[in-house]
Amino acid sequence: CDSDILFKPVLPQAVLKADHSASSFMILAKYGTGKTLLRCEYYKSLNSNNYFKILILNRQINEYLETFVSGTSPNGKDCESRDCLIRWSKHEFAQLMLSVLVTEFVDQFQKEENFYVPNISLDEKFQIISILCYYYNGQGVSKLEKLVNFLLNKTDNSMYTATKAESQILERNVYRDKPVLTHLKQDLNKFNALRKDYDKLHLLLSIVEGEGFQSKVIENTMFDNVFNHLTCFTVFIKTNLKKSVVVVIDGIDENRYFFTDNLVNKLSLELFLRSSVSQEILSSVMAHNFYLSLFYPEIDGINIQDAIIRNDKFPTYKIKWNTDSIINYADYLVQKLSKRSSSTVRCKSFTNFEKLVNYPDQKNAAIINRIATPRELHYFMIDLISEMNNCAKHVAKPFIATSENVKNAFKESTKHIPDRHRLKD
Repeated sequence: CDSDILFKPVLPQAVLKADHSASSFMILAKYGTGKTLLRCEYYKSLNSNNYFKILILNRQINEYLETFVSGTSPNGKDCESRDCLIRWSKHEFAQLMLSVLVTEFVDQFQKEENFYVPNISLDEKFQIISILCYYYNGQGVSKLEKLVNFLLNKTDNSMYTATKAESQILERNVYRDKPVLTHLKQDLNKFNALRKDYDKLHLLLSIVEGEGFQSKVIENTMFDNVFNHLTCFTVFIKTNLKKSVVVVIDGIDENRYFFTDNLVNKLSLELFLRSSVSQEILSSVMAHNFYLSLFYPEIDGINIQDAIIRNDKFPTYKIKWNTDSIINYADYLVQKLSKRSSSTVRCKSFTNFEKLVNYPDQKNAAIINRIATPRELHYFMIDLISEMNNCAKHVAKPFIATSENVKNAFKESTKHIPDRHRLKD
């Protein structure tokens, strides 16, 4: 995201808005077409004063997938005979999304000096606190304790902590978990994508007993209500913090569960992609409870668009490049490089990309026309610069690429791109 090179003419115009507002959509793009650069620019354009921004990348996705796999196939035996993610569903995706949101919310509370939540009823507070305790994915519970005590206006000796919870009772000379704690553990254990940290439940138990919610907890379960929890929590942020939640997802094409060496696990990938556009999630998006912006790889043989209930309300955009747009982008790069190298006389002489690579030469043009994406162009330029540097040692005039230079640079550049990432005609 440090790059300032963004060639907007080829990118979907509806994503980067003049008023820097968020929107819900899905980007489907081949590897190397500028998907991540677009995501970076989109995310940076959203004002944090107006939006509560959540960025879910491969690191977070992988963590929840590993939790899911270790829980559904503890010994890894299922992975030997079938796909490890065969049972992944819309429920697990919602758990992932809400858990990342909750964890970020707790972290933001630690950073905000003037964090303010209007006074709401105790029942509403307990609902929010229950969501926090179930879905929080941070290490330890100290941050979580600070937030829940803030919500309950507890200070000093009245504060609830996990360590103060009396979690066991003595029955027939044997200590057993209290019925409420047993209920909470059994409930949490049903969430396949959530980490089973019982310290969170000890904190919740302390609150339940202190505020008198025992019967309410025993009579209800959190499991199977993840979509209601997602709506509840995003609306809570929107209503009380005056910020709309924006969930941005990218980095799927780096995940080891979906991509290994030059192979694509299409079954797992399609399950995951389709779980993110379930009717329940998109209905909440269309109700303006939160924004969902997906940046996904376009893979041959995987269909995700037919899972979207309203394409007019949740549009799909694609990033397409052709030879003309690649050359225009290359001109843009050359101009950028020329500005950065203004003190170098030899670089000043290049007015455009076609002149640099001697594009009128038919042999050169045939090779350049095989460059299909900006990523491939970048690799080509790196290796072409190596050719330029080699030539600079032997000639005094400005560099104009020969057929040999172009051929060598292209051959070297293709080594950087895995076979599974090559665009197909």
